[in-house]
Amino acid sequence: MLYHYHCISAAVFNGKGAASMLIGTYSHALDSKGRVFIPSKWRESIGDVLIVMHWIIPGRDQSCLFAMSLNEWDQFSARLSQLPMTDMAAQAVKRRLYANASACEIDRQGRILLPSQLRDLAGIRSDASLIGVGNRIELWDPSMLAKHYADTSDNYGDALAHLSQIGV
Repeated sequence: MLYHYHCISAAVFNGKGAASMLIGTYSHALDSKGRVFIPSKWRESIGDVLIVMHWIIPGRDQSCLFAMSLNEWDQFSARLSQLPMTDMAAQAVKRRLYANASACEIDRQGRILLPSQLRDLAGIRSDASLIGVGNRIELWDPSMLAKHYADTSDNYGDALAHLSQIGV
């Protein structure tokens, strides 16, 4: 199975302000309108709306989309609002994140409509791999996810060592 390195991510809360654990990987086809199914296991914890935004992976020619619950988006946005107006690099990132974000409602069938602009930025065409990453979901074009795994597999031991160094 091939994967693309572009993702969508969703931070999820259980409605009581506590984050729910999102784990596992799912593969779903997008329908003709660009909607993708969110697994029912995850929908129990996700609100009715996800904020979907484009994300670029530093140091790689790869990008993804993140989708966050409204609660998580508020927290993330509050942190961005603390960036100094005089920090041009931070403002450039902030500008791009907000410009490439969209509120996506979960419909009665458990799908979200991924805006075409965001699908294009992430390279998601007909299929998406959804990965639970603790407090978010990442949706990737499958062949790019495979490339990401291949690109990062050699450094996985270093990444684990880094986590140990920072006390995780």
